[in-house]
Amino acid sequence: MLLGIIFFIVGIVVFFEPGGTYLALSVLFGIVVILSGAFELYLGTKAPTGSGMGWYIAGGVIEILLGILLCTPSMLFTILPFVLGFWLLFRGFMAVGVASEMMGVGIKGAGWTMTLGILVIISAFLVLFNPIIGVGVVVFWVGLSLLLAGVDLIAHAVTLRRLRKEL
Repeated sequence: MLLGIIFFIVGIVVFFEPGGTYLALSVLFGIVVILSGAFELYLGTKAPTGSGMGWYIAGGVIEILLGILLCTPSMLFTILPFVLGFWLLFRGFMAVGVASEMMGVGIKGAGWTMTLGILVIISAFLVLFNPIIGVGVVVFWVGLSLLLAGVDLIAHAVTLRRLRKEL
Protein backbone atom coordinates (compact mmCIF):
# COMPACT_ATOMS: atom_id res chain seq x y z
CA MET A 1 0.00 0.00 0.00
CA LEU A 2 2.77 2.43 0.97
CA LEU A 3 4.64 1.83 -2.28
CA GLY A 4 1.44 2.41 -4.28
CA ILE A 5 0.83 5.69 -2.46
CA ILE A 6 4.43 6.76 -3.12
CA PHE A 7 4.11 5.92 -6.84
CA PHE A 8 0.82 7.80 -7.07
CA ILE A 9 2.20 10.89 -5.30
CA VAL A 10 5.34 10.89 -7.46
CA GLY A 11 3.14 10.60 -10.56
CA ILE A 12 1.17 13.68 -9.46
CA VAL A 13 4.39 15.58 -8.69
CA VAL A 14 5.64 14.82 -12.21
CA PHE A 15 2.55 16.49 -13.70
CA PHE A 16 2.72 19.58 -11.49
CA GLU A 17 6.49 20.14 -11.83
CA PRO A 18 7.20 19.63 -15.56
CA GLY A 19 9.69 22.50 -15.56
CA GLY A 20 11.90 20.79 -13.00
CA THR A 21 15.35 19.86 -14.15
CA TYR A 22 16.05 16.60 -15.88
CA LEU A 23 18.60 15.79 -13.20
CA ALA A 24 16.09 16.28 -10.38
CA LEU A 25 13.61 14.05 -12.22
CA SER A 26 16.23 11.36 -12.62
CA VAL A 27 17.31 11.44 -8.98
CA LEU A 28 13.70 11.43 -7.82
CA PHE A 29 12.88 8.39 -9.94
CA GLY A 30 16.15 6.77 -8.91
CA ILE A 31 15.20 7.05 -5.25
CA VAL A 32 11.67 5.74 -5.90
CA VAL A 33 13.06 2.81 -7.88
CA ILE A 34 15.60 2.01 -5.14
CA LEU A 35 12.83 2.11 -2.50
CA SER A 36 10.65 -0.08 -4.69
CA GLY A 37 13.52 -2.54 -5.06
CA ALA A 38 14.08 -2.60 -1.31
CA PHE A 39 10.37 -3.36 -0.74
CA GLU A 40 10.47 -6.08 -3.39
CA LEU A 41 13.52 -7.68 -1.72
CA TYR A 42 11.77 -7.54 1.64
CA LEU A 43 8.62 -9.14 0.22
CA GLY A 44 10.73 -11.80 -1.49
CA THR A 45 12.40 -12.78 1.76
CA LYS A 46 9.06 -12.95 3.60
CA ALA A 47 7.08 -14.82 0.92
CA PRO A 48 6.55 -18.56 1.34
CA THR A 49 8.58 -20.84 -0.92
CA GLY A 50 6.89 -21.37 -4.27
CA SER A 51 4.77 -18.21 -4.07
CA GLY A 52 6.76 -16.16 -6.53
CA MET A 53 9.42 -15.16 -4.02
CA GLY A 54 12.11 -15.51 -6.70
CA TRP A 55 10.33 -12.91 -8.85
CA TYR A 56 10.18 -10.48 -5.95
CA ILE A 57 13.88 -10.97 -5.17
CA ALA A 58 14.93 -10.68 -8.84
CA GLY A 59 12.71 -7.62 -9.27
CA GLY A 60 14.15 -6.03 -6.16
CA VAL A 61 17.75 -6.50 -7.31
CA ILE A 62 16.96 -5.17 -10.80
CA GLU A 63 15.13 -2.15 -9.41
CA ILE A 64 17.93 -1.27 -6.99
CA LEU A 65 20.49 -1.44 -9.83
CA LEU A 66 18.27 0.69 -12.10
CA GLY A 67 17.75 3.20 -9.29
CA ILE A 68 21.49 3.54 -8.78
CA LEU A 69 21.92 4.00 -12.54
CA LEU A 70 19.27 6.73 -12.56
CA CYS A 71 21.10 8.62 -9.81
CA THR A 72 24.32 8.72 -11.84
CA PRO A 73 24.40 12.18 -13.51
CA SER A 74 26.88 11.21 -16.22
CA MET A 75 24.53 8.52 -17.54
CA LEU A 76 21.08 9.98 -17.08
CA PHE A 77 20.76 12.40 -19.99
CA THR A 78 20.98 9.72 -22.64
CA ILE A 79 19.36 6.78 -20.91
CA LEU A 80 16.64 8.13 -18.60
CA PRO A 81 13.71 7.48 -20.96
CA PHE A 82 14.97 3.98 -21.74
CA VAL A 83 15.69 3.00 -18.14
CA LEU A 84 12.32 4.31 -16.99
CA GLY A 85 10.53 2.69 -19.92
CA PHE A 86 12.08 -0.72 -19.25
CA TRP A 87 11.52 -0.39 -15.52
CA LEU A 88 7.84 0.44 -16.07
CA LEU A 89 7.61 -2.43 -18.56
CA PHE A 90 9.02 -4.78 -15.92
CA ARG A 91 6.55 -3.44 -13.30
CA GLY A 92 3.67 -3.96 -15.73
CA PHE A 93 4.69 -7.54 -16.49
CA MET A 94 5.06 -8.20 -12.76
CA ALA A 95 1.51 -6.91 -12.21
CA VAL A 96 0.20 -9.17 -14.99
CA GLY A 97 2.05 -12.12 -13.43
CA VAL A 98 0.63 -11.38 -9.99
CA ALA A 99 -2.85 -11.05 -11.50
CA SER A 100 -2.45 -14.43 -13.18
CA GLU A 101 -1.50 -16.01 -9.86
CA MET A 102 -4.46 -14.27 -8.20
CA MET A 103 -6.80 -15.63 -10.89
CA GLY A 104 -5.32 -19.10 -10.44
CA VAL A 105 -6.37 -19.20 -6.80
CA GLY A 106 -9.65 -17.33 -7.28
CA ILE A 107 -8.82 -14.05 -5.53
CA LYS A 108 -11.29 -11.26 -6.29
CA GLY A 109 -9.84 -8.13 -7.86
CA ALA A 110 -7.44 -9.98 -10.14
CA GLY A 111 -9.10 -8.46 -13.21
CA TRP A 112 -8.29 -4.94 -12.00
CA THR A 113 -4.70 -5.88 -11.32
CA MET A 114 -4.46 -7.40 -14.80
CA THR A 115 -6.03 -4.34 -16.44
CA LEU A 116 -3.77 -1.89 -14.63
CA GLY A 117 -0.71 -4.03 -15.40
CA ILE A 118 -1.59 -3.98 -19.10
CA LEU A 119 -2.07 -0.18 -18.98
CA VAL A 120 1.37 0.19 -17.35
CA ILE A 121 2.86 -1.97 -20.13
CA ILE A 122 1.22 0.18 -22.82
CA SER A 123 2.48 3.35 -21.12
CA ALA A 124 5.97 1.88 -20.88
CA PHE A 125 6.01 1.15 -24.62
CA LEU A 126 4.94 4.72 -25.31
CA VAL A 127 7.86 6.00 -23.20
CA LEU A 128 10.29 3.64 -24.97
CA PHE A 129 9.18 4.46 -28.51
CA ASN A 130 8.91 8.25 -28.09
CA PRO A 131 12.03 9.41 -26.19
CA ILE A 132 13.33 11.65 -28.98
CA ILE A 133 10.33 13.99 -29.15
CA GLY A 134 11.27 15.61 -25.87
CA VAL A 135 11.18 15.44 -22.15
CA GLY A 136 7.58 16.72 -22.15
CA VAL A 137 6.23 13.53 -23.65
CA VAL A 138 8.48 11.43 -21.43
CA VAL A 139 7.35 13.37 -18.36
CA PHE A 140 3.69 12.94 -19.32
CA TRP A 141 3.94 9.20 -20.00
CA VAL A 142 6.14 8.53 -16.99
CA GLY A 143 3.75 10.48 -14.79
CA LEU A 144 0.77 8.56 -16.18
CA SER A 145 2.62 5.26 -15.83
CA LEU A 146 3.52 6.01 -12.21
CA LEU A 147 -0.09 6.95 -11.46
CA LEU A 148 -1.28 3.67 -12.98
CA ALA A 149 1.41 1.65 -11.19
CA GLY A 150 0.45 3.37 -7.92
CA VAL A 151 -3.25 2.58 -8.40
CA ASP A 152 -2.31 -1.02 -9.23
CA LEU A 153 -0.23 -1.42 -6.08
CA ILE A 154 -2.89 0.22 -3.90
CA ALA A 155 -5.61 -2.03 -5.37
CA HIS A 156 -3.39 -5.06 -4.84
CA ALA A 157 -2.75 -4.07 -1.21
CA VAL A 158 -6.48 -3.60 -0.56
CA THR A 159 -7.17 -7.02 -2.08
CA LEU A 160 -4.46 -8.63 0.05
CA ARG A 161 -5.76 -6.90 3.20
CA ARG A 162 -9.31 -8.12 2.46
CA LEU A 163 -8.03 -11.62 1.80
CA ARG A 164 -6.03 -11.58 5.04
CA LYS A 165 -9.17 -10.61 7.00
CA GLU A 166 -11.15 -13.38 5.30
CA LEU A 167 -8.51 -15.96 6.20
